[in-house]
Amino acid sequence: MKTTFRLAAACALTLAAAAAVAVAAPGPAKPAAAPAPADRAQLLTRFDYAPGSFDFTKKRELQFLTFDQYRVEMPSPVVTPVASNNTIYGFYYKPRLPTDAAVIVLPIAAGRDLSLEQSVAIYLAHRGFKAFVMPMPYQHERGRDVGTKDVLKLNGGVEALSNGLCQAVLDVKRVRQWLTEKERVHPGRVGVIGISLGSLAASIAYSVDPGFRAAALVLSGGDMADVIWHGSKEVERIKRDLIAQGKDEAWLRAAVRPMDPLTYATRERRAGVLMVNAEADEVIPIADSRKLRKAYGNPRMMVLPGDHYSVAVYLPVILETVARHFRSRLLGPLPPAEAPAALPAPATAPATERPAERPRDPAQGRELFP
Repeated sequence: MKTTFRLAAACALTLAAAAAVAVAAPGPAKPAAAPAPADRAQLLTRFDYAPGSFDFTKKRELQFLTFDQYRVEMPSPVVTPVASNNTIYGFYYKPRLPTDAAVIVLPIAAGRDLSLEQSVAIYLAHRGFKAFVMPMPYQHERGRDVGTKDVLKLNGGVEALSNGLCQAVLDVKRVRQWLTEKERVHPGRVGVIGISLGSLAASIAYSVDPGFRAAALVLSGGDMADVIWHGSKEVERIKRDLIAQGKDEAWLRAAVRPMDPLTYATRERRAGVLMVNAEADEVIPIADSRKLRKAYGNPRMMVLPGDHYSVAVYLPVILETVARHFRSRLLGPLPPAEAPAALPAPATAPATERPAERPRDPAQGRELFP
């Protein structure tokens, strides 16, 4: 546990320092030096997790014909200055029929509630998976003590978001440990799905930890500097604060590297990845989604008509596609472990130029196997 406590302290101290600084008002700003590039091996140590014993509570809340719903709580392996954030809580859907496969579901950034993620979990429970919906750091009840349920609204900007994603990955590892040790889930049959912001944490968790055999990344992408600097209203506050502090896109590109899925994605992990994206996504542009796909060695990708929000009309199609992906990866014969190789060089475009959109390829449109 010593390794985990050291990491927890480091994450907590960084987050505390970031949250304590008030955002500067717009006005004349001095140029800011870009952060020194971090060593890849050093970045990976952020996600070191030493399993140990911990207490938990599990309370059945609802009973249905084919599954039961439980509320589960356990301590986060990361201790932050915000007490409400230090407890992992989630909703666990356990099928009545025996199964040793499980999927962890990570939410969107600022949903009014968890109904979307719970719909995903219930669908997976009907298809033979134990499913655990895990709000990420500062989401919903975890943000009670700071008055927000959205990590994007925390003071501290990029640093706070990066540390929140760091904690989210460690929390996912703890939930996986609980599933395998307490709920009879086979260690080789655990997957993770994330939607929007949740897909960033899901991608990193899957990339750095071979214990996850499959990942479904819905409305995901890479090159977070491009997403933030050229993005939509969801991230405009972060960009506005950076400009007020005299920071430019080059500074941002170096600062977000620890939280960018492109930093960790490798071709060796291609087989377990499914990507689902929107053709006209204004939050995570399709060009940035394709960068992540390329970093993974071009795994299966389904591109649907619509934007980041209107694509919800295809939810039944998405759910069935995701369920089939997890069935093929988690319920079939177990192959040898697929450990990720050394981290590749960043697959981002030069900071001075925004990549042009590729011409539409019929095989890369709405097909499942682009």
